[in-house]
Amino acid sequence: MTGILTPSFHVYYSKQLNQLPRSIKIDTWRRLTSRKHPLLIEQASSIHPEVEDLLNKAVGNYIKQKERQKMKPITSDCETSLRQENEELCISKQVLEKKIEELLELQEQYTSREVAMTRSLEESGGKVTQLSDSVAFFKSIIPDTKKAIASAEKSIDLLENRCRRLEDVISAKDRKIIALVDQILSYTKYSDVTTEPETYSSNCERDLWAKRHRESEYDLEVQKKYTFRDLAGK
Repeated sequence: MTGILTPSFHVYYSKQLNQLPRSIKIDTWRRLTSRKHPLLIEQASSIHPEVEDLLNKAVGNYIKQKERQKMKPITSDCETSLRQENEELCISKQVLEKKIEELLELQEQYTSREVAMTRSLEESGGKVTQLSDSVAFFKSIIPDTKKAIASAEKSIDLLENRCRRLEDVISAKDRKIIALVDQILSYTKYSDVTTEPETYSSNCERDLWAKRHRESEYDLEVQKKYTFRDLAGK
């Protein structure tokens, strides 16, 4: 409530405010923030056309009032009477101005609502058109999407088959390599090629026994066929 009663005009209106007494500033601020459709404190404190218009009117009325007072000397009694009459006229003027402002605000409010309704209808029509276009577009790409998915599934099947064939080829090559190594080792100084030697004659032989170690973990035939150093010690 304090913010409503205490004027806080923008510095932009310093020229008008410097010409007005405090009572008129307070009255102008009250009219801006306490009428039927008041401005927000933030609006009244900013540069706003209604604020500027009301301050300009207040300055004009105040200057006219001062000029009338300078036109002829008046006694204190006369001055009191004139002040009272002036206050009554000011009150009547304020009432009329308030009614005029209310009528203008009602007219502005009606116009704003009419514009808002028209804009809303236009936006709704545009959204309906956009939705219809989107639905039509997605319907049009469904066949192509289905074809793309079917093609992708075929490609996946082909790749899986190729992977299985490659695995079979690799497995066959591994078996050939093992057979060749076994043949080579049969001509070495070790008469028993099924027993892991204490030392390896080559890196190839070391890799071969490492492979046999790994296979023996899940292949019973490998365990039966070969004797490993670590297994022999157990």
